[in-house]
Amino acid sequence: MKTPPDRSGITFEVGAQLEARDRHKNWYTATIEKIDYDKERVLIHYRQWSRRHNEWFQWSSPYLRPLERVSLRRQGLNAPMFVSGSKVMACWTDCRFYPAKILRVNKDDSYTVRFFDGVVRTVKSTKLKPVDEVRT
Repeated sequence: MKTPPDRSGITFEVGAQLEARDRHKNWYTATIEKIDYDKERVLIHYRQWSRRHNEWFQWSSPYLRPLERVSLRRQGLNAPMFVSGSKVMACWTDCRFYPAKILRVNKDDSYTVRFFDGVVRTVKSTKLKPVDEVRT
């Protein structure tokens, strides 16, 4: 009997959770339903989808990835990138970055910031950059 590869963050056992990419290139939380050791593949059930959408993936497929990143972000266990009071560049609705100050670090991996013009907004961590210390 063949054994699944050692992939960081993925446990190849029935009931294990991970993320899988569907045919439309969208990533979804999924559960391993069955393991076919002879054909080196796993049957994936997309969470909150009908079982008719279950799909077989080779266990070495790049379309399988660990769930860890998403679950840590939802639980607020990631170490924050910035602390309250930090000066940052924050993305505004026009997709440009403007100076802002962090007022609060939120548990959902977001930050409450005050822009230089006084407007307060909640911004995801992916929409923040550190301020360049040296200006030329």
